Amino acid sequence: MFKKIILGVDSSENSMKAVNKVLEIQKETGAEVVVFHSFLHHLSEIRPTFSLMGSPDTLSYEIHNDLVKEGTKLLDDIKAKFESKGQKVEIRRIFDFGPEYYIEERVKEEGFDLVVLGCRGKHSKLRRTFAGTVPEYVVNNVDVDILIAK
Repeated sequence: MFKKIILGVDSSENSMKAVNKVLEIQKETGAEVVVFHSFLHHLSEIRPTFSLMGSPDTLSYEIHNDLVKEGTKLLDDIKAKFESKGQKVEIRRIFDFGPEYYIEERVKEEGFDLVVLGCRGKHSKLRRTFAGTVPEYVVNNVDVDILIAK
């Protein structure tokens, strides 16, 4: 059925449901699985212009570090979950692409035949309103099967 699955994650509940779906699919199919988290997606929403304590650069740097730590822990936890089930997974930390563009490029370049995402991730309402969601973009721009966990 599926041979190569790409799974984009954040710390949302729907994203964790997507992880569980991929575990089920991989168990049945033996598919290769790549799980990634895009740090750029969250960092692009951080553009402080002032701060009551410290300079904007200091605040931005601290927020950046916190987001990187949080995302790295998320990926480590997901890897441990796969390994605890005796399943293999490749983990990728992405800093130079938003998740929707990373998925689009990787599907073309690496031949993934299934994209899996959570329905709603951790995004600001402003970003969702003006830029749309990652699943919306992927559904409209990627030409392979897509599973959106809800």
